[in-house]
Amino acid sequence: MTWLWGTLAAAALLWPDRISGAFDGVPLDRIPEALVVGAAFPLLLALAPNFLRTRTARALVVLLLAWRAAASMLLVQDGWCVRFQPERPYVKDATGAPHAWDLRADWRSPDPTCSAVVTRPYSDLRDFPAWFFNLPPANESWPVAADLPPEATVVMTVHGFLDAPRAGRLQIEQRPDAPTQVIVDGRRASDVEALPSGVHAVEVRTTLMGGWWRFVPRWNDHDLWSSRIATVTRPSRLDVFVRRWLAWIPAALVILLIGAWTAVTLVDIADGPVIAWTVAASAAMAVLVAGFDRADLARDAVAALAAAAFVPTSRRWQSTRGALLLIGVPWMTLIVVSAASAIGRFVIYEAGNDFWMFQRFAYRIVMQGYWLEGGSPTFWFQPLYRWIVGLLHLIFGDSSAGEWYWDGACLLAGSLFAFRIVRPFAGFRWALVAAVLPLTTFLWGTAQYLIGRGLSEISSAGLMYAAALCAIRARNGYWPAAALAGALATLAFYTRLNNLPMACGVALFALQVPPRRGWWREPAIIVGALALSVVGFAWRTWHYTGHFSVFYGTQRGQRAVWQAGMSIGTVAQRALGSVMMVLTVNDPARFDPYALPVLTGAVVALLAAVRVPRLREVPAAAVLFFFSTIAGSLVALGGAYAGRFSVHVIPITCALTVCGAAAITRRSSTSAADVPTTGPRAHSNVLLP
Repeated sequence: MTWLWGTLAAAALLWPDRISGAFDGVPLDRIPEALVVGAAFPLLLALAPNFLRTRTARALVVLLLAWRAAASMLLVQDGWCVRFQPERPYVKDATGAPHAWDLRADWRSPDPTCSAVVTRPYSDLRDFPAWFFNLPPANESWPVAADLPPEATVVMTVHGFLDAPRAGRLQIEQRPDAPTQVIVDGRRASDVEALPSGVHAVEVRTTLMGGWWRFVPRWNDHDLWSSRIATVTRPSRLDVFVRRWLAWIPAALVILLIGAWTAVTLVDIADGPVIAWTVAASAAMAVLVAGFDRADLARDAVAALAAAAFVPTSRRWQSTRGALLLIGVPWMTLIVVSAASAIGRFVIYEAGNDFWMFQRFAYRIVMQGYWLEGGSPTFWFQPLYRWIVGLLHLIFGDSSAGEWYWDGACLLAGSLFAFRIVRPFAGFRWALVAAVLPLTTFLWGTAQYLIGRGLSEISSAGLMYAAALCAIRARNGYWPAAALAGALATLAFYTRLNNLPMACGVALFALQVPPRRGWWREPAIIVGALALSVVGFAWRTWHYTGHFSVFYGTQRGQRAVWQAGMSIGTVAQRALGSVMMVLTVNDPARFDPYALPVLTGAVVALLAAVRVPRLREVPAAAVLFFFSTIAGSLVALGGAYAGRFSVHVIPITCALTVCGAAAITRRSSTSAADVPTTGPRAHSNVLLP
């Protein structure tokens, strides 16, 4: 039942509250809620899921859910309604005002009354809920630059109600030359010297232009949102009473839930050196980025996390959860702090690029309702990531902070996979080095710019390695883990179609060695799920195009290694070039010292496959899985965005590199106490230790 309570806790934390505050649910556009709900909650759920079995946790979750539900039914929405009206429609099939990524507004309406709900000051252009600038013009002949600041001209209307217990002055700070009308109770605000106490209808009409935008309402020279009751519709007496005396309740419940969870987690760890290392390493990452503005040094310092191998760690925490504490928490701290400046602020993407296309497809799916179509009848651009982007925007609003968080978590999944492969083979200390190596290889190499960029490769790799971790859990006969592995492998395949061979390779980790009765069941579940996913994908293509095909409308014809009329030699040369592009993490292929772990891992896999002494001890499942990761590059060529087509091979090759080093130095550097005594020992005929 832990998964059920985890789902309920997520729903309670994300449910948009009618009362604005530090923890008011989606969109997570304030730093406290983005840190606590967007980052701390998932980590706590992974580290200490059993907390949700306690009465305290369940009581707090139920109370928070009850509050959110009651507020939705009984209270009006905090904030004022914001409606944008550009000079022309911003996107194909648009029928009215553009949407912001705000579930508090009427986001499912074709012509929304509210593009967004404003509950905080907009100090500059990036603070505005104006993500819609990333949408292409409905008329493709119109130059894109004309629809972007500073050339763009947008009419903004803000309306709502203000409850003033005492007389005071309402001020709207804006750009001085912006044409603005402030209307209070039907009269121009300039005609009102001071507003009397009571509830007032407020409307602001302004034209936003140029590159400097500003909208900061004040009441008697203080921030309006923190000092007065402002609502979208007229507040009732209950609204006023609750906001004056009970508005602290949702924030208190969230703080109690996360605080109690953190305390229980620390007590449960009960390992002083582990806690000290995790806190110190995380603080160092935060200080380097936030304190000294040296994100470059923080990225370089990721390699130093390998020093965790020297931290005295109790046997209980020499596990995947221990690696999550020692490596994962500092890593996610780096990601979260690096993304902090993006929270609540939108980004204008470069028109015409892949990540810009994913963004526009996400809007068409979520805001325009094309959930099955996905923005286009066929997938010239990779399929699933557009849905992922849409869901991240629903949670984090207009900002790209969610994409940073998601990419960091996906890279961490690959890191934990490397740890899980190496630990039974070489021991806990080697495994910690293996966990750090993929992160370092990524950050030091050509692919480092991809974090938060908005491309599909990191997502596909993260889902794939999460599937592999579930498959490892399933090999002991636990079929629900196999079902989850099949679902995650399916999503990874949908995210990047080239990775279908890799998705099939996930089933290797579910094989039982030595075989026992029913050994085929868990791998069959994974393979069966993938088979159904291929059929479902082909059916969707048939539904929209009349072609029952997985590859119809994709870039297969343009990117295929083999083209009609080519000689065998040419095909072989193109295939080798494609593989080397992946293994050197560069396009075109070239030697790169930062890619040495990837190249070394490939060499280890080849030597292990031909049974070279020592290296033949490397787990066969890992070796075979490596070949499945490069199988796609033998069929399709990559291109553009250097390093993107290598992301999925970095964790497995780094794991093989460390396994190879451990195999060569086993007698001199690995003691028997460091290798688990339970389960099969690593030797040449073991599929997975």
